[in-house]
Amino acid sequence: MKKIIIVLKTTSYPIFIEQGLLGHIAHYLQPKKTLIVTDNGVPWAYIQTLSRQISHVFVHTFLSGETQKTPQTCLEICGQLQKHHFTRNDRVIALGGGVVGDVAGFAASMYMRGIDFVNIPTTTLSQIDSSVGGKTGVNFGGMKNQLGSFYQPSHVFIDPLLLSTLDPYQYHSGLVEAVKAG
Repeated sequence: MKKIIIVLKTTSYPIFIEQGLLGHIAHYLQPKKTLIVTDNGVPWAYIQTLSRQISHVFVHTFLSGETQKTPQTCLEICGQLQKHHFTRNDRVIALGGGVVGDVAGFAASMYMRGIDFVNIPTTTLSQIDSSVGGKTGVNFGGMKNQLGSFYQPSHVFIDPLLLSTLDPYQYHSGLVEAVKAG
């Protein structure tokens, strides 16, 4: 287990890195009502593995892809939080790639002026880049990330085994993007 603490001016949060971490994440989380936000590109087995560890859990799934990074998707997540009577003491977990993390994080930052947000990235690029730093947001008016906030997660859990279900193109394009950004 590798644990890195991100220390910021107003907050800090841990990043846990371990193969097989998804199978025992509950050891690191307080029991809370949880909405898992994911997309249809995430294997159902990952959702089930996480769901079984949380006693009061709901799942919201949307279509995968950048076209879903919209205010509407964010509002749908907020609608689920309201429908299930989430409070400030509850939590949103993003289980997916960068789009899932951006949209779920933005919804968590808006709902009741902010509820707990946990990020579990499942793609190469999201594990390397987008899960860290608190950048959340959606596209608007034909422009990328026009609505958003910097909203830090309470935890980031990186399980390299989650990358094993990516097709080789997605896996490698994430690495190339990381090198390009670096």
